[in-house]
Amino acid sequence: MMLRNKNSYPKICFEIIEQLKEKLPKYLSYHSIDHIIDVANVCNDYIEYYDIPEEKAKLLRIAAICHDYGFIESPLDHEEQSIASIHDFLAPILTDKEVEIISGMIRATKVPQEPKTFYEEILADADLDYLGRKDYDEISTNLFKEYLHLGVVSDNIQWLDLQIRFLENHKFHTDFAKNNREKLKSKKIKELKSLRLAANS
Repeated sequence: MMLRNKNSYPKICFEIIEQLKEKLPKYLSYHSIDHIIDVANVCNDYIEYYDIPEEKAKLLRIAAICHDYGFIESPLDHEEQSIASIHDFLAPILTDKEVEIISGMIRATKVPQEPKTFYEEILADADLDYLGRKDYDEISTNLFKEYLHLGVVSDNIQWLDLQIRFLENHKFHTDFAKNNREKLKSKKIKELKSLRLAANS
């Protein structure tokens, strides 16, 4: 499966990034261009770790950049909106099969995550990589602000409860994430539960 026009690949990626910078709603403090670039950078780590062939690596990078494009329209069903919105960008430079692979990777980021292929597992884990990183608090604060704006939570207690439930129900899929992210994630769950107990006292 080859890209039809290899020279178009980086150009399309840069064009999509510029559109995201311009069009993503400003209230998206978590699902922002910073998050999208972070996911793309994490995917690069996976590409190097697993020595992924360049043609597949390109599809993974495109999926990473495009996975939250649908937030331009709405947070609701943004994965499917992303897939629909980027089709016209990708159709001229990719085969139908390649677009299908990218669509599968984007769908795999929908929570609860149910990736079906190795590359879907990579994007799913990259999307939530921060759950097992030292910058969890900084990034989760951005999500808290976004959820307050959207009315998903209304106070810090609800936010603590939501975080605990989410982290306990979440699982990493790749060996890389299990080996490098699970330990800090488990530690964070204990920390959040301690904070929740303190809030009750």
